[in-house]
Formats: sequence, structure tokens, C-alpha cells
Amino acid sequence: MKEKMMILLISLGLVLAITFLIFNYQTGMTGFAVLNESSENEDQVTNATEIKTITKQDALLAINESEQIIQEMLKHNFSILYMNDTLLEAKIIYEQAKYAEILRGDVNATEAGKSEASKALSLVKWKEIGYADILIYTNDIKERKEKAFLLIDEIAIEENKINPEEGELFSERLFKYPPAEPSDETKQILEDAKTAFQEDRYQDTENLLEEFRNALEQETAEASTLSGIKKGAKNFFQRYLFHIIIALILLSIIGYFTYKKFGKKLIKKKIRKMIAEKEVLMRLMKKAQEDRFKKNIISGLVYNIRMKKYQEREQEIKQELPVLEARLVKKKKEKVGKK
Repeated sequence: MKEKMMILLISLGLVLAITFLIFNYQTGMTGFAVLNESSENEDQVTNATEIKTITKQDALLAINESEQIIQEMLKHNFSILYMNDTLLEAKIIYEQAKYAEILRGDVNATEAGKSEASKALSLVKWKEIGYADILIYTNDIKERKEKAFLLIDEIAIEENKINPEEGELFSERLFKYPPAEPSDETKQILEDAKTAFQEDRYQDTENLLEEFRNALEQETAEASTLSGIKKGAKNFFQRYLFHIIIALILLSIIGYFTYKKFGKKLIKKKIRKMIAEKEVLMRLMKKAQEDRFKKNIISGLVYNIRMKKYQEREQEIKQELPVLEARLVKKKKEKVGKK
């Protein structure tokens, strides 16, 4: 009986402990979710508050700042086509925001003003328009300016890689040695990047600069490898010059005696080949004569071409054969003299 009571009490304790843990775990998780949801809501409220706090004066200041940026870009001879279009969009939004204020009743306006605002925004969802929308365009202009100056600096750096001795980086000893001369194709990539920058195509400029870096890096690596091979070969010849000269002398001596030994056989072989070729030419000339004058199966033009070719080769053999025969006789005499 006592054992059963103990088992019952232990089981009850375990159930209570598990229930307690589950309850606390769920409470903690729920609290965490509520906390996150609360944080997100607070962020959304904060962002919404910030948007609402962008006043008409703030929007005007942002537009004026954009106009100053465009003037600065003009002083540096940068293209301003994109910025002009973006600023025009910002000004359009500014006018729409003014009319939207009137239609929402945020500002006092006459009936004529309300009518004008209603006409201006007849095709626009004006309830969602505010001065904060202008910042999308003015911030874009700011980022465009930063990118422009960054890209012009990058172009200057890449130009210094091509002609470092003419640039500031070389004078400041940032380039210890000039890099390998790039190919015309690689230089053209950089020229294309500069053209893209002048035409206000900044994304193309970035892509072309990256392409130029990769091409130049590959050519520099190849030039470095070739330079290493040349340097290694030069060091090898300088270190083993004496051994190389001895080896060349030995090879020359071996070659000379080898030729002396096998020269007679080579001459005989060449003589036999020429005699056989001469006999073949004689048969071909006879056959050509038969085909032309007996069988009449070839024209006079073909006959003359063939005979001219055979006779020219026959004449070459007649000139070379006596020379080879004389050399063979001489070698035989040398061999007899040695004996």
C-alpha cells in the first residue's frame, strides 16, 4: 500500500512539473512574439511619423540641394541628363503634394484653389502623396553624385595602371615598377568605360571597369610568367655557360664522325634514288609521246605541259647526279688512303 502511494505521489509530482515547464515555456515564447510584434509596430509607427514630419519646407530644401549638386556636376563637366530628369520628377511630386494637401484639408484654400487642385490631381491617387515622396528622387541625386566622383577616381586609378610614370600614383611610389604594357583590346575596354561615364551610363561604366581589371590582371600574370621563364633561362645559361659550350663541342665532334661514317651510305642511297627517278621520267616521257602522237588521247597543250615538267626534273638530276658520284669516288679514295 505504501509503495502504491509513493508511486502515485511521484507520478503526480512529475505531471505537475511538466505542466509548470510547458506553461512557462509557452508564456516565454508568447512574450517573445509579442515583444517582436510590438517592436515591429513601433518601428512602423516611427517610420510613419518620420514620413509625416517631412514638411513642405524640408522638401524645398531637398530640391534646392539637388539643384546645387547639379551645378557642381556641371563645374566638373559631368553629364547631368539623368539628374535633370530625376529633379523634374521631384518637382512634379512637389506640386502634386501641394495640391494633395489642399484636397485632404491639411491647409486652408479657396474654392478656386480647391478646384485647381482637383483638376491637377484628377488622374492621380492623391490621398497617398506627400512631401516625403520627394526624398526618393533627391536622395537618388545625392547617390548619383557620390557614384560619379567614385567612378572618376576609379577611372583615374586604372589609367595610372596603363601609364604609371605619367600619373600621381607612380610619383607617390605607389607603383614601384610599371606594369606590363596592356594590349590594344584591353586599352579599348578602358576607353569604352570612359565613354560610358561621359554618356551618363554609370552601371555600364562599372561593368567595363571590372572587365578591364580582369583583362589587365590576366595579361600581367601572363607577362610575369613569360618574364620568369626568360629570367630562368638567362640564369641557366649564365650559370652553365661553360658546360653548354663543352656539350656543343662534343655534339659537333660526334656529329662529324657520324656523318663521316654514314655519309657514304647516304650518298649511295641518294644516287640510286636519282637513277630510279631518271628511269621513271624516261618511261613517262615515252608514254606521253604515245598518248599524244599514236593514241591521240591528250591535247597538244597537256602534252607540252607534261613534257616540260619531266624535262626540267631530268635536267636537275643530270646536274646533281655527277656531283654525288664525284663525292662518292672521293670518299672511296679517302678510305683507301687510310688503309
